[in-house]
Amino acid sequence: MEWLNYHHLLYFYFVGREGSIAKASGELKISQHTISAQLRMLEESLGDKLFNRVGRRLELTENGRAIYSYAEEIFSLGRELMGVARGRAAERPLRLTVGVTDVLPKLIVYRLLQPVFGIKDIRLVCVEDKYDRLLADLAVHSLDLVLADTPASPSIKVKAFNSPPGESGVTFLGTKDFVKNIIPVSQNH
Repeated sequence: MEWLNYHHLLYFYFVGREGSIAKASGELKISQHTISAQLRMLEESLGDKLFNRVGRRLELTENGRAIYSYAEEIFSLGRELMGVARGRAAERPLRLTVGVTDVLPKLIVYRLLQPVFGIKDIRLVCVEDKYDRLLADLAVHSLDLVLADTPASPSIKVKAFNSPPGESGVTFLGTKDFVKNIIPVSQNH
């Protein structure tokens, strides 16, 4: 069984978040040389390059973005575990995972998803990828929704419903307490 070195993953996570080894080094209070060496070891163990240098910044590769997403979830669960261990109740928000095609303008995606931002008990996760891979993830229920610039083709073997943005209604089903938290009182029925 292969083991993951979580220290390597933590350093990778900070560099990915900060976009620079120097900034991650300052945040972690570890030398830049140590972080660089740990990143090389992680890349060797995974067998793939995780960053590309773009000017003075480090940008995640396609595989790096996927691994960063896992790291984010791993460390989020770790913080939750520590809270439970210290006697705090686990408050796991509902998770809405949205796939976004890489050709959609981010401002449009932001505006389409803006109603979700005000819901306190939902954790929104966006995954950017190619259209065919997003549909494959939708088919295996890794995604809840896909935002794309083209409708799903009938030839694709995925049960999907196409709806132009803004032209379909939204229905929330839940307990009265849940509905009160996400829908303004004037709209409750």
